[in-house]
Formats: sequence, structure tokens, C-alpha cells
Amino acid sequence: MSLETAARATSISVAIVDDEASVRVSLRRLCSAFGLSVTTFASGQEFLESLEGDGHRPDCLLLDAHMPGMTGLELQRHLGARGVRFPTVLFTADDTPEVQARYLSAGVVEYLRKPVNAEELLAAIERAVALERTAGKRPAGS
Repeated sequence: MSLETAARATSISVAIVDDEASVRVSLRRLCSAFGLSVTTFASGQEFLESLEGDGHRPDCLLLDAHMPGMTGLELQRHLGARGVRFPTVLFTADDTPEVQARYLSAGVVEYLRKPVNAEELLAAIERAVALERTAGKRPAGS
């Protein structure tokens, strides 16, 4: 089953956290074109604030590594400290083994190097969501 078919069948929701407006717009358009439900956030702090109370919880988090104020790694650590977990796809221009190891140990399930093409990103989202659902963390469509 393609991601497009799966997304429409299960209403996959994605939260995009990136400080660059043009990146957020591009990723939102791409994900929406494949039937994903998308929310965008300009910072890690903005995303954390959205989770307070009964805020919507996405099925997958698309996260930029390098942002002012709170890096992607710092956001992952904040989420972990709160006991909150999302299948996270991180994208970065830095692909050193040490950096990748830090993100993977913080809970990132997919680590992509910029520039990321559409097929690569959508496949990473599909793998991340499938991994989470297979692990029994979240039933399909919830």
C-alpha cells in the first residue's frame, strides 16, 4: 500500500517543527498533497505549548535539527523528560556519526540528511508511523 493510500485510509497527522517559514510551507504542501493532516510550528517551544491540555497529538513529528532557541535535540529531550513520545523524523545538513547517534539515542526513529527529496521523506514518515503502530503504541486511526 502506498503512503498516499495509507494516509487517506488512516488519517495520519504530522506536526512539522522548523524555524524557516519557507520550509514549513513546502513540507506542509507536500504532506497535504499526499493526504496527510498537517500542523506547523515555528519553534520547539511553540510545539511544546501546543501539547498542553488536550491539544492534538500528531502521529508523526517532522523535526529540523538546527533552530534558534531550542534545537531539535533539545526538543526531543524535553519530550522525553515529560514522558511524551512521537515517532520522529529528523532532517539536518549535519550527518556526522556522532550527531546521528545523539539523535537516535534521544528517540528519533528516522534521520534524514538535507536536502530531502519527497519520496525519501514520505517513506520515512510511513516507516516511522508503521513502527509505532506495530509496536502497539497507537492504534490505526487514533
